[in-house]
Amino acid sequence: MAAAGLLLAAFVILCLQGLRRDAPTVDEFAHLPAGYWTLKTGRFDLFPLNPPLVKVLTALPLLALDPAIDTTSPVENTGWFPWRFGTDFMERNRPIYDRIFQLGRLPVVALGMLLCLLCFLWARALYGDEAGLAALFVLAFCPPLLAHAHLATTDVGFAAFTVLALWTFQRYLATPSPARLAVAGAALGLAQLSKMSALLLYPLFVVLAVIVLVRREGDRRSARTLGAVAAIFLLSLLVLDAGYLFQGVGGALGAYRFESRALRAVAAALPGALPVPFPAPYLQGLDALQLINDGGEFPEYLFGRWSRDGSPFYYLVSLLFKTPLPLLLAFVAAPFVRGRERVQGEVFLWLPALALLAWFSLFSSVHYGIRYILPVLPLLTIWSARLVPWLLSRGRALRAAGGALLLSSLGSGLLAAPDSIASFNLLAAGRGDEILLDSNLDWGQGLKRVRAYMDREGIDEIGLAYFGHVDPALYGIRWHVPDPRRPGLVAVSANFLHGYPYATYAEGRIVPVPPGAFTWLGRFPRVAELGGGMFVYEVEPVGAAPR
Repeated sequence: MAAAGLLLAAFVILCLQGLRRDAPTVDEFAHLPAGYWTLKTGRFDLFPLNPPLVKVLTALPLLALDPAIDTTSPVENTGWFPWRFGTDFMERNRPIYDRIFQLGRLPVVALGMLLCLLCFLWARALYGDEAGLAALFVLAFCPPLLAHAHLATTDVGFAAFTVLALWTFQRYLATPSPARLAVAGAALGLAQLSKMSALLLYPLFVVLAVIVLVRREGDRRSARTLGAVAAIFLLSLLVLDAGYLFQGVGGALGAYRFESRALRAVAAALPGALPVPFPAPYLQGLDALQLINDGGEFPEYLFGRWSRDGSPFYYLVSLLFKTPLPLLLAFVAAPFVRGRERVQGEVFLWLPALALLAWFSLFSSVHYGIRYILPVLPLLTIWSARLVPWLLSRGRALRAAGGALLLSSLGSGLLAAPDSIASFNLLAAGRGDEILLDSNLDWGQGLKRVRAYMDREGIDEIGLAYFGHVDPALYGIRWHVPDPRRPGLVAVSANFLHGYPYATYAEGRIVPVPPGAFTWLGRFPRVAELGGGMFVYEVEPVGAAPR
């Protein structure tokens, strides 16, 4: 356990580096104020796209700072309202704004530690002590996990509670007991409170239970097992309702006016007087999320091309270029290893990982980053730990090769930090912005790097095209909107450089940025790469000879 403690400490240190270096990202800008608003008001209708658990956890440390917040204005159910609310929150708390986010990120670091610990324990239980340490070693230095384990968003919480739910369910089915049933139900409920994507766990649990029953070949406990699964579902629903303080639970289905196709179809097929066992703000958020999936929201960027339709290969490409190469090799090799004894319970790892990957690839129109399939990485990492006992039983050369690959994971994490959000593996050949964008690379985290660059170079004012919502003046940045007729240095976010249609902060409000607004910068020389998704170009005087 001492080695595990050291690895967890290393993970925390790397997370804290990113925590201090990265400016508030696009989603944090809205998530954290919304969580604090829920703490102050006991309501859940502000930014209901995600359930409240992780948002409230991130907001708890803010109670020590007591930041100012508007709790009296009416909440609007429009797409940009959470970010307008976040802008108001920023304006009210300028002197402590950066401290607010540094504190708000700490609970997510703790959730990242929980995820690493769960993977260590599960891999150790399946394959032995050495395998558990290997899984923990890989995850502690895994850039995609480090990238999101220091941000006040829901992705790492979703991954942690998903792994917890699957592990406790596997343990219950292996050795049933009332205590294990209660723990499995509570864990499934916590997963539902972390992110709407956790709904996928319900059909997965049914499939996994059926697989276990088939392997038992008519075991007399079959009926009892199916009843236990139903009890786990009911317990999870109770936890979900409690997480929303039972607001709106039991209301008539006919009282809802859903906008998404899926929920409209469900409402049309059921009696209007039917009591709904879900909280009203949860259904409100689920409907809004499904509406986004119906028509899409922002375009997908893949290999230099923008698409509104999206590609079913987006998340495979994300895994291919964002996952460290040693871990990718382990994923590929793991299915072909055969140990001396058959290990029970592995299906609880690879099947959910493949199901999540398939769902988001084939049925989701939201293609913004590897973070959406983040649970895939720890699940496949645990499963790949099956390589460890196999390698230990082989010759010295194979053991040495395996050890070298494991140690190279250390280099992946150290080289990526503290810029882990923008990290790509060697397959990207240093041109990640030509493969993937958005939260894979540029999520608005680079403002502090711009400030540091200006200090190093003695720059008083810079052109700035910033993909994000934070006021650059909070970091002492004097800036102007880039203009091809105005020569000088320009810092530009990778998303805007490649034509992303989004928004930015200017003069106290959210300003839309049309498609391709800053692609013209690519005609000029790139003079610096700052990390954090920020590049610096030198705009030359009109009529100057090209370099």
